[in-house]
Amino acid sequence: MSLEITRPTLVVRQLSDRDTWTYTYLLIDPATRQGVLIDPVREQLERDLGLIRELGVELLYVLETHVHADHVTAAGMIRQQTGAKIVYGAAAGVQAIDVAAEDGSELKFGQYKIKVIATPGHTDGCVSYYVDGMLFSGDALLIHGCGRTDFQQGSADTLYSSVTQKLFTLPDATRLYPAHDYNGRGCSTIGEEKRWNPRLGNGQSREAFVELMNNLDLDLPKKINEAVPANLASGISFDPKRYLHEEFSMSDLYKAWHNLGEDELIVDNRTPEEYEIGHVPGSRNIPFGTEGQSADELKQYKRVYLYCRSGRRAQTAFANLSIMGLNNLVCVGHSGMPQWVLGGFEVES
Repeated sequence: MSLEITRPTLVVRQLSDRDTWTYTYLLIDPATRQGVLIDPVREQLERDLGLIRELGVELLYVLETHVHADHVTAAGMIRQQTGAKIVYGAAAGVQAIDVAAEDGSELKFGQYKIKVIATPGHTDGCVSYYVDGMLFSGDALLIHGCGRTDFQQGSADTLYSSVTQKLFTLPDATRLYPAHDYNGRGCSTIGEEKRWNPRLGNGQSREAFVELMNNLDLDLPKKINEAVPANLASGISFDPKRYLHEEFSMSDLYKAWHNLGEDELIVDNRTPEEYEIGHVPGSRNIPFGTEGQSADELKQYKRVYLYCRSGRRAQTAFANLSIMGLNNLVCVGHSGMPQWVLGGFEVES
């Protein structure tokens, strides 16, 4: 006699922001209480954090389907509160994130794996997320509609390929959960959209779709000038141009270290154990997650340099300290201590 073991059904909470008609989704593995949040809205931050706390969810990821133009994301603030990693499609080019997801990559939480599907067309960086027979399609495919293609690198031709050659190849029973619906509908299915979607269903030709999308003549989203720059910084309200991690390397840090003034400080954001093994001589260990406790002291320096192992922790610490009013920071964001060692620079342990 054999027993069939089945896993508990994935819990899905669909939440809405009425001002922008945006859907946010909280997915929870009931066995482990691990979860992910998709497309959070800044104005709903306390609602979402409250629900996460009430349900006892260990939030692993905040997933964004694209750089939104109609609302500001709460992703950066949620990461500060929960430690969840921010995920965007790699093509979105968003700074200060933790995972730049490639087409076909997978994200694991609990007993589930989320597959990333690149679905550009509404924007270059659009991705959809597939898990357990459900598709979270962002603006690529809506219920009996689709996202517009007339701004943010939009392309009707590209969107047609994304939907017909990728999303419409999923099983007809796949449940579709979009980022928006303006008519009060919660979900659909791939089979329903293949048949009834007036823009892309029922064998609509590429040529007819492109002509339709190129002649919609829509007004721009009301919040686009605020939302797009803010979302490129994960919703954190400071100028993303202040991020220096693309230009400032460990070689640059070596030059700064070589001429370090008394009013300058180098901060190592790694764990005490990593720091003990080897660090930049004279650097101070402020482990990631504790930087806020030192904010007042760090404000007294003319310049504070942040580094870690790969740049991710330093990058997030930079964002957190910037929100607290520090404007004296330089972040080594795409390299770290291994590059210092490879450069043959002096190491202290």
